[in-house]
Amino acid sequence: MNTTDVLTAVAEHLGGFELNEPVQVTVRALRSEPSATVQLPGRSLPELAEELLAWADTLDNVTATVWRPHWPDDEQLHLEVRGDFTDNTTVKVFGGLINGPDVPGLGYGCRIELSWARLRAWASLTGEVAA
Repeated sequence: MNTTDVLTAVAEHLGGFELNEPVQVTVRALRSEPSATVQLPGRSLPELAEELLAWADTLDNVTATVWRPHWPDDEQLHLEVRGDFTDNTTVKVFGGLINGPDVPGLGYGCRIELSWARLRAWASLTGEVAA
C-alpha cells in the first residue's frame, strides 16, 4: 500500500459517511502497517466526544483512550479512537482540549482506556461542567 492508497482510503471513508472535516490528515504508507492519523478540531468536550463517537461507529476493532502530555504546566487532554477501515488500514482519530475534564488516574504523560459510557456522557454535556 502506498501513500496514494492510504489517502484514497481516508477520502473514501470521509465521503462515505457523515463525518465532520478534519483539520489535518497524516498517512504512513509502510506496506506491512499502512495507517492514517486524523486530527479533529478541539472545539469543546461535548463536540469532540460526539465527533469521536461518530467516527467510532464507522470503524472496525475500535478502542478509545484519553491521554495527557508529559509536561506538567499544561492542562491539555487528548481524546482518541483507533480502529480499522474495511480495507484494514488502521486509523487514529484524535482531538485535543485545553483544560479538559479531570480524569481519575490520568497523570502527566499517561494514557488510559476510555469507556464508551464516559465518552457518551461527555458527548451529552451541553453547557455543563465536565467531571
